[in-house]
Amino acid sequence: MYTNSIDFAGGETKYPLWYMEMQELGYNYRLTDFQAALGLSQLQRADKGIDRRRAIASIYEKAFKDKDFVKGQSGVVAGHAYHLYVIEVDDRLGLYNYLRENHVYAQIHYIPCHLMPYYRNQGWNDCDRLNAENYYKHCISLPMYPTLSEEEQLDVIGLIELYYAR
Repeated sequence: MYTNSIDFAGGETKYPLWYMEMQELGYNYRLTDFQAALGLSQLQRADKGIDRRRAIASIYEKAFKDKDFVKGQSGVVAGHAYHLYVIEVDDRLGLYNYLRENHVYAQIHYIPCHLMPYYRNQGWNDCDRLNAENYYKHCISLPMYPTLSEEEQLDVIGLIELYYAR
C-alpha cells in the first residue's frame, strides 16, 4: 500500500506503473560467486557497449537540442557511460503513456528519497528539496541499451515529436 498520494507519484487517477516507495530500510545483499563470474564475463564487452550507448546519446542530444518541449536533457558529456538518457518535459505522464501505447518502454527515475515514507517518518517534507522534486515531476528516461538499433531510436524520437506536435 502506498503512502504518498497519486498526485505526488505523478499519476492522475491511479499510481503510474513506474512508481515505487521505500516503506522501511532494506539490506545490502552481496553478490554470489555465480553473479560475480557473470559480471566478469560481461566486462569483456563493456567498452563496445559503452561506445554504443555514447552513440545513442549523441543522436538523442542532436534530436532534442532545440526542441521547445524539452526543458533539459542528459546531453553529451565526455567520459559518460550513459546508463540512462533523460529528458525533462511537461506532461511527462501523458508522454509516458503515449510511448507505452506505442510499445516504447520509457522509465521514470528517480523518486526523491526524502519523500519516501521511511524518510517522511524521519521528518522530511514536501518542498525540503525543491530542485529534486521539480526534476522528478518532469524527467523521463528514454530507451538506452547497446542493442537499440538506429531505426528503433529514430522511431522513439519520432513518437516524442509527434506527441508534442499534437
